[in-house]
Amino acid sequence: MFQKMNIFVWVFVISIKFCAAQDCESKAHCDECIQELGCFWCTKAPNGTHCLLESESILCDVKKSENPRYSFSIVNERPLTETEQINPQKVVLRLRRNEKFEIDFRYRQSENYPVDLYYLMDLSFSMLQSKNRLAELGGKLADEMKRKTNDFRIGFGSFVDKRALPYVNTHPNALLSPCKGCAPPYSFKNHLSLMTDAALFSRRVRETQISGNLDTPEGGLDAIMQAIVCKEVIGWRQNARHLLVMSTDAVSHIAGDGKLGGVVEPNDARCHLINDTYTDEHALVYDYPSVSQINYVARENNINLIFASVLKTKADRDHLKNHYQAMSGAIENSKTGTLDVDSDNVVNLISDIYDQIRDSVKITSDAQKDVNVNITSSCPNYLDGRCYNVELGQTIDFKATIEPLVCHKNAESNKRTIRIKPEGLEDSLVIELEVSCECSCAADKLPLAEECNSEGDLECGTCRCREGRLGDRCQCDRNESKGEDPSLCVKPHGAKNEECSGQGKCKCGKCECKLGPNNSERFTGKYCECDNLSCPLKCSGRGTCECGKCVNCGKDWSGDDCGCSLDETRCVMPDSGKLCSGRGRCRCGKCECDKDGKERYSGKFCEECTSCPPQRCDEFKPCVECQAYGTGIYANSSSCLENCTLFRTEIVEKLENRGGKRCRVVVEKDCTMVFEYSYDKDEKLTVSAEKQKICPEPPPLLAIILGVIGSVLLVGIVTLIIWKLVTTVHDKKEYARFMDERNQTKWATDGNPLYKPGTSHFQNPVYNRASRLSRKLEAESEKIE
Repeated sequence: MFQKMNIFVWVFVISIKFCAAQDCESKAHCDECIQELGCFWCTKAPNGTHCLLESESILCDVKKSENPRYSFSIVNERPLTETEQINPQKVVLRLRRNEKFEIDFRYRQSENYPVDLYYLMDLSFSMLQSKNRLAELGGKLADEMKRKTNDFRIGFGSFVDKRALPYVNTHPNALLSPCKGCAPPYSFKNHLSLMTDAALFSRRVRETQISGNLDTPEGGLDAIMQAIVCKEVIGWRQNARHLLVMSTDAVSHIAGDGKLGGVVEPNDARCHLINDTYTDEHALVYDYPSVSQINYVARENNINLIFASVLKTKADRDHLKNHYQAMSGAIENSKTGTLDVDSDNVVNLISDIYDQIRDSVKITSDAQKDVNVNITSSCPNYLDGRCYNVELGQTIDFKATIEPLVCHKNAESNKRTIRIKPEGLEDSLVIELEVSCECSCAADKLPLAEECNSEGDLECGTCRCREGRLGDRCQCDRNESKGEDPSLCVKPHGAKNEECSGQGKCKCGKCECKLGPNNSERFTGKYCECDNLSCPLKCSGRGTCECGKCVNCGKDWSGDDCGCSLDETRCVMPDSGKLCSGRGRCRCGKCECDKDGKERYSGKFCEECTSCPPQRCDEFKPCVECQAYGTGIYANSSSCLENCTLFRTEIVEKLENRGGKRCRVVVEKDCTMVFEYSYDKDEKLTVSAEKQKICPEPPPLLAIILGVIGSVLLVGIVTLIIWKLVTTVHDKKEYARFMDERNQTKWATDGNPLYKPGTSHFQNPVYNRASRLSRKLEAESEKIE
């Protein structure tokens, strides 16, 4: 058995080597060769093949070979200090396509890193109470933040909406004062640029007048855009943590809403403040920004955006909270929070959110799709690129794996700068990356060389023919139908002993491969041996098929078919935060549960324990119901104490995922009771239940009755209308047919046979008779004579 396994391994290794050799041999020019990792170019080919495997380097003179090696050097490596949070700061790296290189770097959270806080407030009339409270708490807010950093600055701005219908009342009097004691409406005003004077902040907030608008949504995104991009006006510092708090009690207008007021020009994401005000000159020209625009400018300017919603009613808690949570989900490094009606908790809210931002770090990169950057860390609480529970002064080690995926035809495009930085901070590791895509020997090419019959350039030992010429020495015309030697187009030791592998024609000793759909390059290689459409699942639409192998799958995918996801968030159960519930590893976006130990876990997130005691929802139902809600068959307190001694139910507001069994059991009045039970290491049973049952709302009887009556009436009316339409159409057709028949009927004109005229004419038979007789006699006498 062991011998058979050895044979199988050797066959597998040889087949891999054979496939790799095929990839190298199919490259006709030096630049194509060095772009294939594992291949090198030999200017003077020992066996007629210039592109060889690196393992065959002994066959070529080192001075005649092209095999670029990676190079790495550190340019800036200043030590970690209060102002330098990442080390090193700049490196230079040179790699080949698909070559991976790991860069180690460190990050340390500064204890007194500067903080800029800009408070952006909705000053429509409904926010009057919140404005007054913020003015009172301004000093307390500054004091709280100064406990966290010695270098703190604060600023203040406000917004209402665009000065046009339907956003505000455009009556001349309303534009001057939309409400009693109100200032004219405006889009955005900067009342106080970032500074250290907290007393001045409170005074400016207190002095700022409330205004008013007409529709419910506000122009908050207009204000956010101007507050971010007008860096000099607001006073954002480069080396500081930027907090932008937007406080409002209404949803915000988004891109496209400007069309309602005749504002159709897309937002240009530029600063348009004149005397600290976003005037009508630009506000009524450019539409509201989109959420993606806000995300872009916030990321580019290292802004930590905080949406602070003032929830006044129960409806606000659903609609308003969901609105800004959805918006925050689309904006990187943003947070949401809720304020009391009078914003009394504003200090605690900002302090808590700042702690959340400061106590975690996520390393990001601005690499494009042609370079894969994967960042990992050894910190204890690491998930999806973010380290949690980071202490001030703690140094964290990170590792960035760089892999170029593409070689561009333009040489300058193969040089790029990549910034790796903590999210929301300016400190960064700058990587000057160059991808080795060209051979140094190409600089010494001989144009129109005699070796190439003056029809091509001699470059790195081979001829690069001009357009329309073929052959190793450019000796053939592409338009000629006959080749010199068809055997040159048959691959030695190939599986198919066919000319051009049966996928092309031999012209001038060189294969011209068949084209694929839409004249695409399907078959490639010296002998057309590579099929670029034979990859599994066509690389799942994420990569490029080269010679039957998927390459360039993208940043978050890998595998033979580019179907293996590198996104570990797919392996995290919602509301858990643990990778595979802490009981497995994430591979290709799926959990592979651990098999060690006596327990056997399964399920999408390894949350199911197949070797634990079986699920006992129905068994525990009576005791959980009586202990948590005082209902059920053991509703009597004495019965509950007597029959339920196995566990004591813990009452919680909302169940968190602890890896236990989640039970949803229907109880009285069609309500659902939700509880969870689990076993600790000592097999002790613990049970937790949600404080409130989930009960369906009673059906709206009045609405149902009115709906049925309305439906019956509607059906009757629709039926009458249809009947009337049908009869009208039918009568119209019948009348048209009658008129047509009438027009086609023609009658002949004749008199009445019974009609007698009033006069009658008679002729006397004797009249003129003698004269006629005499004429007759005269005629006869003439004949006798």
